[in-house]
Amino acid sequence: MSGLFVMDSRKDSTGVEWYVGSADDANPLLSQYHYLGPLASGGHELIVTGERDGLVVAAQVWRTPTSRHLPADGTWLELSRWCLTPESGENAGSRQHRQAVRSIRERLPAVTTLVSYSDPGHGHTGALYRACNWQWWPTWLRLRTPPSGNGAWVPGEPQQTKDRWVFPLRPDARREPVLRIDDTAAMKHWARSAPETEKRWARSHPQLKELI
Repeated sequence: MSGLFVMDSRKDSTGVEWYVGSADDANPLLSQYHYLGPLASGGHELIVTGERDGLVVAAQVWRTPTSRHLPADGTWLELSRWCLTPESGENAGSRQHRQAVRSIRERLPAVTTLVSYSDPGHGHTGALYRACNWQWWPTWLRLRTPPSGNGAWVPGEPQQTKDRWVFPLRPDARREPVLRIDDTAAMKHWARSAPETEKRWARSHPQLKELI
């Protein structure tokens, strides 16, 4: 554990100690278990790690949103890595998310909105986000596959479009306008073929709920 952050540590009922750490704390875990690999130097706002018996068993990495359509003024954060291991225990995702939200509220009080993306191409179903009460806010690309086919913008490298998830921390009048889907045809296309699971996700979406 980085000595600089020891005072921020909190141990939960399962024995995992959560604390605001550093890239040095998280990178060995990310190198071994996360498909995106370790962090390069800089570029992150907050790292929340979980440690059991001196071993880092979970990590979350938060940064300024990468999409040019989302606020980059310090009021929104993007979860760029979420890594859990079996050693972190049952319901570790919910426990870690609770600690992360608490740390963000304390350290970064200007933050109103958390955003993240799950990648179906890597087996991510969004179950962890739903368990932590994130809301499904898809982009139009997710609702209607782009003409290049299956979300592939690079020939020979097909990929699935990611699901976008949002977790409100505080009121923000910009949230709905920023996340609004300005493609009625894409929404109607989705409504005609959407599976029941996605329709359930859409019940909290101000636009899509009107179509189901």
